[in-house]
Amino acid sequence: METVVVRIAAKAGMEDKVEAFYLSQRAEYEVASGFIDRKILKARTGAMFNALKSRMTPEQIARHPAPKGDAEPGTDFILIEHWVSIDARMDFTMSRNKERDKELFPYLLPQHASEFFEEIST
Repeated sequence: METVVVRIAAKAGMEDKVEAFYLSQRAEYEVASGFIDRKILKARTGAMFNALKSRMTPEQIARHPAPKGDAEPGTDFILIEHWVSIDARMDFTMSRNKERDKELFPYLLPQHASEFFEEIST
C-alpha cells in the first residue's frame, strides 16, 4: 500500500468552495483502479493558538511572539490517500480531465505540496 499526502491552503473566505470541490471528487476516486481510501482534513484555523493562549500568562506569550511572515492568511487542507501502488496513483492522476481543476485555482494560495510517505510508527 502507498500513502500520498497533499497539503493545500485555501484563501481566507474560500474554504467552503475548496471543501466542496474535494468532496465532489468522491465518486471519481471510488471507481479508480488501485484506489483504497482517502481522508480530507480541514484545519480549524486558530484553534491551537487560542487553546495555548488561554493557558499561558501574558509573560509566556511575550516570550513566544508570532512568526513574522508575509504569507497570506488561509486555511490548510490535508488529503491523505491510500493506493495499491505508486503507479496506480500516477495512472489515475494522468488519466483525469484537468479542466475542472481550473475551477479550484482561484480559491487557493500558492503554497502546496504532495508526496508519497512511508509509515514509520508500528
